Amino acid sequence: MVIRMRIYQTQGPNPDADLIFYESVKPIHEKHGAFFVGRYLDDKGRHVVMWSYENEEEMRRIQRAVANDRETIKNREMRLRSGLHAVEFEEFVLTSTDAEQING
Repeated sequence: MVIRMRIYQTQGPNPDADLIFYESVKPIHEKHGAFFVGRYLDDKGRHVVMWSYENEEEMRRIQRAVANDRETIKNREMRLRSGLHAVEFEEFVLTSTDAEQING
């Protein structure tokens, strides 16, 4: 299993972006097989979003499918206007050190 964690350089709570994330972004990722771990606000006002995937290959496949999904394309401008996208972020792909998860 791998976790994809993104830390978005936001400036605290944004109710419009939160609504769009939970109504338009999250469902599309889940439709294509991503497992939503959570979306958090850290002590610096940044949003931290985590998704889980079976492996890195599956993560890349799902990301491509999400990017090409008609709903993703249709809602692009709405996401940009809300401040949800076009925001600088750091991305980390985390792999487990738990032997049970590594060896299945």
